[in-house]
Amino acid sequence: MQHGKSRSGRWSRVDVQVSVIVAAVVALSFLCVYAFNYQVTYRDMIETLKERSDSIYSYVEDSLDKSTFATIDQAADVDDPDDAAYGAYREMKEAFKRVKAATGVRYLYTAKRADDGTLIYVVDGLPSDSEDFRYPGDPIEPEIVDEMERALANEIVYPTDIKSTDWGHIFVSYYPIHADERVVGVIGIEFDAERQFEAFRTVRFGTPVIGALFCLVAVAVAVVLFRRISNPAYRDLANTDYLTKLKSRNAFEVDVENWNRAGTRVSGIVAIDLDGLKTVNDVLGHAAGDELIRTAAEIVAGRCEDVGPVYRVGGDEFAVCCFELDEEGARNLACDLRAACADATVEGRPLSLSVGWALRGEGEDLRDVHRRADGRMYEEKARARTRRTRTSDDEGERA
Repeated sequence: MQHGKSRSGRWSRVDVQVSVIVAAVVALSFLCVYAFNYQVTYRDMIETLKERSDSIYSYVEDSLDKSTFATIDQAADVDDPDDAAYGAYREMKEAFKRVKAATGVRYLYTAKRADDGTLIYVVDGLPSDSEDFRYPGDPIEPEIVDEMERALANEIVYPTDIKSTDWGHIFVSYYPIHADERVVGVIGIEFDAERQFEAFRTVRFGTPVIGALFCLVAVAVAVVLFRRISNPAYRDLANTDYLTKLKSRNAFEVDVENWNRAGTRVSGIVAIDLDGLKTVNDVLGHAAGDELIRTAAEIVAGRCEDVGPVYRVGGDEFAVCCFELDEEGARNLACDLRAACADATVEGRPLSLSVGWALRGEGEDLRDVHRRADGRMYEEKARARTRRTRTSDDEGERA
């Protein structure tokens, strides 16, 4: 349960939420840009490959000997050098060789539907001693039968992607071959697309990596900027009293804790309380009470400017942490504060402060010092109240 609360606390922090939002926005932006650029450039590459394939097809179809589709059904048909089919076959092989040399195409071959309905090779442009060479009449591989069937149905068949094979990445297209305005066979055109594939593999994997790095950089920048810009403002709000602009009770607790841990030499604490605030609030209203508190805060801050930091630790209570304070200095400070109040009034009412102090013993917890100073201040407040009561009684008797 404790760990769950800790995680919840971390997620509730504004800087963490800002970091997550920044990371999400950057990641989404990169994803959109990546998807758009990838699709546009990939389609452009495929279209470029299609145009290259079309130009090869246009050249080859015009130079094809269409008679090979009618006369060649099996390897035996091209065994006899005196046979016309043999000459047509050899001529087509030479034509494919010239096309390969001129265009850089990897593989050219023709195919047709045999009398029994199967799809067979007719002329294979590979050298006869190649491991992948196919003889006339050899069946078409099952994995490309569907593309061949579509081409025989008078459809130009392009791939939707670069094909990965045992001999590399290739772009394969199938075109119908026409004679007397009817489809008599198919030509397959394959060429290397290794360079294009590597380029887009780099884009495919490189862009997400770059995006992830940018996310990390964006988060780091967001955290730094948030802490440099926003956190000081939050710290000011948390450590500053809104009404008096003095340091707050929260700042007092934090500073005391830090000084206790660090062993900082704070020689004493002066506790100050504003007299008569309740009466002012009851008679003149809280706005007048606030003005009384602000006036007292200005006097205390002005007189203690060189003594130590001043805190508003309660509604009408102040504390001063003094780095150099002795008994005489504390008395002088108390007299100085009372004298400063002598001429100060709010809504015609005089300002009065009760002051107490305590000097810190060796290694004493500053909280204990503050309690002693507070106690001394309340003792003075009680004495002052007694004096005022006696004075009032004496004036009554004389009257």
